[in-house]
Amino acid sequence: MTAISRSRGRRAIRTAAAVGAVSLGLVVLSACEKPTPNAHFTLNTNTTSPEADADCYGHGETLGAEQAQKCLTAATDVPVFDYNTGDAFRIGVDPKVADSGWLLFVNDQPIEYQRYTKTYRTLSGDLLWSLSQNAMQQSGDGTLRVSVAEVTEDFSLEKLTAIAQAEGQEAVQAALYDSVKGVWNAQLSPDSED
Repeated sequence: MTAISRSRGRRAIRTAAAVGAVSLGLVVLSACEKPTPNAHFTLNTNTTSPEADADCYGHGETLGAEQAQKCLTAATDVPVFDYNTGDAFRIGVDPKVADSGWLLFVNDQPIEYQRYTKTYRTLSGDLLWSLSQNAMQQSGDGTLRVSVAEVTEDFSLEKLTAIAQAEGQEAVQAALYDSVKGVWNAQLSPDSED
């Protein structure tokens, strides 16, 4: 009878140790930051897929107008691509971001106000040339900051138009930034040989 008791005792200890290890593992995992979806930026054969900064992704919630504007305008440590005006720049997003919808900003301005719901988009060489000319006039160096902004599912041009008519342009900017759920950035710098 003693051998059986010892066997049960050892089994109970092993079971308790296994349950403790699993519990500790769950606590450690819950303390980790949740990963964010990636945006994918490609110029020619150079590609990068950065995650959003921890304070620039709301995990399903909006960032708030002030934080969204900060993420769009003051991003640091972003991937940099050297481009020629004939290059095409490709942008991809995870399906989760496409399901919600996203806008593309260049130098803090949306290229258009329509919510984009596909996973892939290309900025043609002609569009890059045009954007770089605008940047040259504004900043003198042709650098382009490209930002992907995930927006809420109810974001629409019609909604912004109604806000503009009722409350004015400042309210449109606030509503635009208040709809942002996540931001990913890249920078295009003119190739010095161009």
